[in-house]
Amino acid sequence: MTGGVAIGSIALPAPQMSDVTVEGIEHAKQTEPELPWDSAAIESDDATAVVRHHYKPTDEGYVATAPINVVFHHPAGVALDDVMSVLEDADWVNHLEEYVRYAWDRNTEEYVRQQATAAETYYGTNGRLHVRCWEFEGVVSMQAHEDTGAYPNHGIASYETAREAIESLYDSVGWNVATAALDLQNEQPPDHDGKATVITPIDTV
Repeated sequence: MTGGVAIGSIALPAPQMSDVTVEGIEHAKQTEPELPWDSAAIESDDATAVVRHHYKPTDEGYVATAPINVVFHHPAGVALDDVMSVLEDADWVNHLEEYVRYAWDRNTEEYVRQQATAAETYYGTNGRLHVRCWEFEGVVSMQAHEDTGAYPNHGIASYETAREAIESLYDSVGWNVATAALDLQNEQPPDHDGKATVITPIDTV
């Protein structure tokens, strides 16, 4: 698959999203998470362990392409494998056709390729929910979005739909969900408000 995420002009069938996309989100817990950062706003990738965007490499350097909108945190740390196991149990695939993206690691001062990824389907021909994740300093940052159809290229149909689906999924297995709890100052069309949901693993709630 080549780079770029332009949305084509041909008509495509509506994406077939799983039930978790819309079911149960009203049950998401709204408790205030305990965060080691000033939750008023995080304005830099170097300010905390939280990633604010993922990036693609270009001839001019790395360019931000999508905002982080879900953060998994607990004072004891969060394991990336535990986060991904919930998606695996929901029958998401973790080997899939996708673009390679990177996130800034402030400790190594380098861009790091996605460390884990998952989607509802391998190709997402008619659209799908899709996430990319990084674990830095015991914090897992997730970029969640709904893809448009795969042809001619994947584009972003929605960030909000995917964020709500992730909230619903982790809430359904008992993880603590605080919606829009962290302001990452990373608003982006078509519908991301700059806020990240903070989720705490079930065994540390």
